[in-house]
Amino acid sequence: MRRPSTLALACAIASAAQASGTAPEVLPWARFDDRASLAAAQAIVASEVAGDASLSSLGLDGDGLLVVNGRLGLGNGSRWSTLGVEIAPAAGGADADLSHANVLRIRLAAATARPLRLRIKGGDREIGNAGCYPVVVQMVTTTAADYTIPLAAFRSPGWCGTKAVAIEQTLRSVERVEVTANDAPDGAVTFSVGRIDFVAEGRSEPDKSPPRSASDEAAGAAAPVPPAVSVSAGRAPPPSQTVARRRPAPAGPATAASAATPSRRVVCEHSARYELMLCY
Repeated sequence: MRRPSTLALACAIASAAQASGTAPEVLPWARFDDRASLAAAQAIVASEVAGDASLSSLGLDGDGLLVVNGRLGLGNGSRWSTLGVEIAPAAGGADADLSHANVLRIRLAAATARPLRLRIKGGDREIGNAGCYPVVVQMVTTTAADYTIPLAAFRSPGWCGTKAVAIEQTLRSVERVEVTANDAPDGAVTFSVGRIDFVAEGRSEPDKSPPRSASDEAAGAAAPVPPAVSVSAGRAPPPSQTVARRRPAPAGPATAASAATPSRRVVCEHSARYELMLCY
């Protein structure tokens, strides 16, 4: 018996979803729910003087989290030290245009509450080596949560000068997301990174329905308004819609623990200590 082609199967699935009213799945930019997904992660271990940052392990915990274990300190004379991970998108979707997004949603946790630095990186090596792609500092607790962070909060560090790059420009060609613990508090470091999504919130599709009557307008006046994303000392993100990027992703259903993960919509303000936007 002749087998249906892959294209025919895909079309049949799409038609069935349309007929049932089920929207096609929007796959995550990155997730960590099987061994194959570990290949998307590359450890970052750096310090001004050798030995002030070390990695003990980089692995998966079985609940959809990538776990970084190591140590940070300044005992050898460093003025800075960094431990973390650089994450590529699922199934090689690097260099994607995500300019429709206005929110980064990322699952994070740490063994002890601490700040983590999140950086969105493009493919320019000079900007990347200078540490000048847009970054934000996110306060993270011991409970895994999906942090909803406005992309407008991401800025190049002030000292970057001519190498500074705007988040709008970076989003046109995203290759990596970097998550790191830096300097204080020193000692043992353990933190986790889970599902990552670039999301556009707040924009609805163009209205193609028939004109509404006066009674319809009155009934709709009480409809709830989507919650705003808070950003202090920064431009509010434009309203937009979920980025419908679909690509193959590591197989395996989301775990019950992942489904129960709480969500945190953060507030961001400029921090004199970090000279960056601090979200909490």
